[in-house]
Amino acid sequence: MPRPTAVTALPLAALLALTACSPAPAVPDPAQVSAAGPWDETAARAAVTALPASFGLRAGFEDCDALLTYYQANALELVTPYGLGGGMGYAADDTMGGVEDAAAAAGDDAGSAGAPEHSSTNVQEEGVDEADMVKTDGRVIVSVLNNRVRVVDVASRKVVSEVRMPGRRDQVSPSELLLHGDTLVVLGQEWSYAQPVDGRFLPFGSSRTHVVTVDLSDPAAPRTVGSVRVEGSYRSARMVGGTVRMVMVTEPPGVEQTQPRKNTMAAEAEAEETNRALVRATSIDDWVPHVQVLDADGTVASTERLLDCGEISRPRDPAGLSTLSVLTFDLTSGSPGPTSGAGLVASGDTVYASTDRVVVATSPWDLWRWAGPLDAAIWPGGEPVNRTDLHAFDISDPATTRYAASGSVEGRLLSQWAVDEEGGVVRVATTTDPPGVSEPSQSALVVLREEGERLVETGRVDGMGLTEHVRAVRFLRPDLAAVVTFRQTDPLYLVDTSDPTAPRVAGELKVPGYSAYLHPVAEGWLLGIGQDADERTGQTRGLQASLFDIRDLSAPKQTEVLTWKDGSSPVEWDHRAFTLWPTTGQAFVPLMSWSEQADSTRGEPESFGGLVALDVGADRLAEVARVATGPGSREWGEAPLRTIVVGQELWILDQQGLARFDLHSMEGGWAVDLP
Repeated sequence: MPRPTAVTALPLAALLALTACSPAPAVPDPAQVSAAGPWDETAARAAVTALPASFGLRAGFEDCDALLTYYQANALELVTPYGLGGGMGYAADDTMGGVEDAAAAAGDDAGSAGAPEHSSTNVQEEGVDEADMVKTDGRVIVSVLNNRVRVVDVASRKVVSEVRMPGRRDQVSPSELLLHGDTLVVLGQEWSYAQPVDGRFLPFGSSRTHVVTVDLSDPAAPRTVGSVRVEGSYRSARMVGGTVRMVMVTEPPGVEQTQPRKNTMAAEAEAEETNRALVRATSIDDWVPHVQVLDADGTVASTERLLDCGEISRPRDPAGLSTLSVLTFDLTSGSPGPTSGAGLVASGDTVYASTDRVVVATSPWDLWRWAGPLDAAIWPGGEPVNRTDLHAFDISDPATTRYAASGSVEGRLLSQWAVDEEGGVVRVATTTDPPGVSEPSQSALVVLREEGERLVETGRVDGMGLTEHVRAVRFLRPDLAAVVTFRQTDPLYLVDTSDPTAPRVAGELKVPGYSAYLHPVAEGWLLGIGQDADERTGQTRGLQASLFDIRDLSAPKQTEVLTWKDGSSPVEWDHRAFTLWPTTGQAFVPLMSWSEQADSTRGEPESFGGLVALDVGADRLAEVARVATGPGSREWGEAPLRTIVVGQELWILDQQGLARFDLHSMEGGWAVDLP
């Protein structure tokens, strides 16, 4: 994507006046700051507030001058003597499927004709693949483990190759993978550490996201097609067909700030004015992300802005200084770089995607840190920010990504599972924690609809789980959602959303413990994986699997319960650790348990790390096997990370490698070391 290197004249009279007040982007001398003329911040804020009307229905920016003005005006409201954000550098945080998903996805991999039937990543939405630490096409298993990307041949059970990350040695870490036919995409992070110079510092954390495209047509000799290096932190990625959408957040990469040199009020005043001058002296390249395209050898081929200024929009309410980007990669184009993208002046940490929309949610914490010292809603000193912003991007066209709409809901989200979208209607489950101790927390399901560039609330149901918090959500179909809240018992709420203007609780069931993950296993039947708990105290007692009959929405029932004392599973916090294989009716749940009860032979606490195989379906739930999965030399219990079905074999990814078991007899053991 070509990027402009020059800016054009402002079309708005108000912004022309602002530009005239701004100095050239030369770094000012702190000693001469007091002589600098004042910047008309009142006019700047008024111009920024007027942007929606000035730009009509489009929330994008006309040119780079308008975008720079927006960044600067918002930054000047946050400046303190200790820099933006009170002098704290914020490194960005680095932080789905129906019954037939696994079998259906098995046939989605282009180029895998003739490969054994195999499972895929357990995803939230059918047809929308999610980046994960392991992928398979039935012939090879590719994993990211211990900071290395290895390719294992299924037939020989051997590592046949390793994919090398480009860039600076020991600073680039692969994190997740996507696989489409013979094309492997490796997503990684790189951290850099800029040091203060002449008393100035960079107030925001610095990171780079790597996207490496690899040709795996010969698994024993993978060929790097090319890669890109982007300023910012990776959040998540989705793939629909051969199109990848990657979400990332970039803190201002080039803004400098300073701090008082003495503990005097005069030094504070001088430092604050210097910081204001430093903000006014910034150029657009100090705020927006950039991208480097690397060739197959890792040599930089080009460096340019990631997005045109006109591709970056701003939400109706200012939401910080970060740039949220949703990038499109066409895996069939032969180019490693993004083919299109859309940006928003906001942050985000929770990513949901359907086949038509990517929705990115901004956490209350992220909103709070951008609220600024003069905002009455910050905490402490006022009420905490108790809302979540939602930003929707249109991905219905495989060739483009377009900012669609933004909105807000009261409360906070559990995870990506709290969001759902279909046909421009967004459903969100939230938990609200009131600031006053006399008011209980409660949960709600809110329905919003796109109206222009706004997500407008059309209906809601409140009052679920008073004093409790949402622990699991599953949007089962456009007219039905399941919500679990918990404090001492587990109310399972079935919410009828057939009327988006009046969602209602159709049925409720209270049982001990709670479900942290919900998965449909047959029409009208729901499997829950979570924790057993004492009904009086709410204290958890171990892993629990529950089967719910929800055929009658007004009277849901728990028909079967299995428990594993002192146990837990990564499925409780990462849905990708769960596998349902409809061909055999088996569900695979990683299990880790630890007990105070001493082992009779060694006098040590008992521990177990392995896998539980369940037989699950309509009106049936039973444990059929339990196997330890780690290498024989390991003496501690640790749950495996992922499970993969390939043909008649079950492969299990562990912290140290892969184990292999017969799918039916569950006989097998350790197979491949991945140190």
